[in-house]
Amino acid sequence: MPDMGAQQLFDLWKKQVEEGTQQWLKMMGTPQGQTLDPQAFWRPFMDQGMAAWAKVMTQGTASPDLMGQWKQFLDQWIAAWGKALEQAMGTEAFGRVLGKQLEGFLDAASPAKKAAEQHIEAMLGGLGIPSRSQVTGIARQIVQLEEKLEGVEDRLEAVLQRLNEVAAALKQAPA
Repeated sequence: MPDMGAQQLFDLWKKQVEEGTQQWLKMMGTPQGQTLDPQAFWRPFMDQGMAAWAKVMTQGTASPDLMGQWKQFLDQWIAAWGKALEQAMGTEAFGRVLGKQLEGFLDAASPAKKAAEQHIEAMLGGLGIPSRSQVTGIARQIVQLEEKLEGVEDRLEAVLQRLNEVAAALKQAPA
């Protein structure tokens, strides 16, 4: 990745947050065609946090219960996020979007996985080490040979049993 300045990284992050917010608002059931305001989504969370910290900072020196206040703030923040995420994830739109995202991920990952497997197989071949596919191929052939041997053994056993029956019948037959 080329060296990016702090402003470029911030702009990239801001763009990702805005696009993500738009998707969340869509999943939460915002009517189609209605203008989506990302600040309307994030502002309640941010305002709550800022108000809590402004209150702490305006009290003067940090109180001994600062960690308690911080925990209370985090608990409230997590509860608010939990409620918002629960509402968003409970919609049919969220399921569709998540399904599309997973399909896209699998579509993108499949060629990469295949290329990695080919690269590993070529590398192992160059080192003279059998690859996983070669080992599983040999194992499959061994299983098939075992099954054929068992079939031959079963047939030989049947032939021997039949020969023993014929021999026993010949011994009992009058001469």
